[in-house]
Amino acid sequence: MGIPSHSPKKEAPARLDIRERILLHQVHPAKLVVDWGTGLIAAWLFWDHNLPAALIVGFLPSILISIYLILRVDLSRYKETPLGRYFTSPLTRPGDPVRLFGLIVMWTGAWFNSILAAAAGLGIIIFGWGKGLFVRKRGRTVPRRSS
Repeated sequence: MGIPSHSPKKEAPARLDIRERILLHQVHPAKLVVDWGTGLIAAWLFWDHNLPAALIVGFLPSILISIYLILRVDLSRYKETPLGRYFTSPLTRPGDPVRLFGLIVMWTGAWFNSILAAAAGLGIIIFGWGKGLFVRKRGRTVPRRSS
């Protein structure tokens, strides 16, 4: 007979459906680092008019990390974080096209060697990320914790 353990049992992670996994992988630290890092490096490559390298750096690492995170990583711990609640809220889905539009503006500005346009694109991306975190809705800050 062994000594009984008094430590609390850990609950099994909540099972996420594919929709939740696709949404929640966007807030994983590895995804954030890859997306921000490669987006900025690709902008520099666009600035130098190195189109093939810019497109490869801009898209391939993000696609690969997304596939890995969605298929292989337990993302359930991110569901109840502020960013997780923000991304799983149906009210915040318009942020995706806003961030993509900002990336296109930033890269186009870089291609035309316009610091102003590239900075505007970066501003749009930041707005797309932050609007749901800071905009007040009916007296409450979004995202709201679901009951």
